[in-house]
Amino acid sequence: MSRFSLFVPLVLIMCSTAPGQQPIASSNSDANWQIRWSVSDEFSGGEPDWKKWVKTLGLPETSSWNWNNGENIEITDGKAKITLRHSPQDGRFFSSGILKSYRTFKYGYFEARIRGVDWDESGACPAFWLYSGFDDKVGEGETIYCEIDVAELQQLDWFQGHQDDSKDIDLNLHCVVKQDGKRQWRRPKNFSKQQLKKWRAPWHPGKEFHIYGCEVNRDEIIWYVDGTEVSRKPNTNWHGAKHVAVSLGLRKPFVTFQNNRNIPVDPEKTAETKSRLSEFPVSMLVDYVRVWERKD
Repeated sequence: MSRFSLFVPLVLIMCSTAPGQQPIASSNSDANWQIRWSVSDEFSGGEPDWKKWVKTLGLPETSSWNWNNGENIEITDGKAKITLRHSPQDGRFFSSGILKSYRTFKYGYFEARIRGVDWDESGACPAFWLYSGFDDKVGEGETIYCEIDVAELQQLDWFQGHQDDSKDIDLNLHCVVKQDGKRQWRRPKNFSKQQLKKWRAPWHPGKEFHIYGCEVNRDEIIWYVDGTEVSRKPNTNWHGAKHVAVSLGLRKPFVTFQNNRNIPVDPEKTAETKSRLSEFPVSMLVDYVRVWERKD
């Protein structure tokens, strides 16, 4: 657990005349927030607004599953349904969907109402996150890549002798810094004070909807769940222009993590994974995604 964590009740700013007009909570309670509809989505149409979200080209690189938004994202009852399915192709064994914004933001308030996967076991990770591109032209010691996990649900990860369960939520930071002219990955477990936070929910995130929010400003990154602050970290490396993303990723035992990447596991080759193939396809639901910037 990070020593920077604060459990401080905040003044709630509820939406007034229109949905999403103000964030549900913010440390800057007097800030004049302006919603950006060029990326915010209430999912009220027949399909995702592909003018806001990238459908095919330019999706983040994955080494252990394929993105197929045409097959794995649909709108149902005013919600985006993102599905992870067993779909062997090109040396990978699963496919999934991702909503990645065309627009990027350095700072702002980012919020989504999500219901995760109705599983108690590991294998799938619903995620709401922000990430930049890679810029290897930066100077020595500067940030090549930055990523903010607003919420990674149900990873069931191991850390310091403890294994998470389905109620543990990861609110982490990742970055790549240029060191000696090369990329140096800085992962949360190796920089736990600055980058790692595990928050345990009193409920199962895959059985009901909850609101996950994050304020990113020049000085701090502040996480909220259902309008209450649950963590904050100094913003040292997360100033780059970041895409907004909601996705359903694959996790162990269907992948292994090696050399900063997930490696695919053929689910037909082990008894554990083969016995669980009947659990697929599995889906998460997204009620809305909303993004604000301060007018000032």
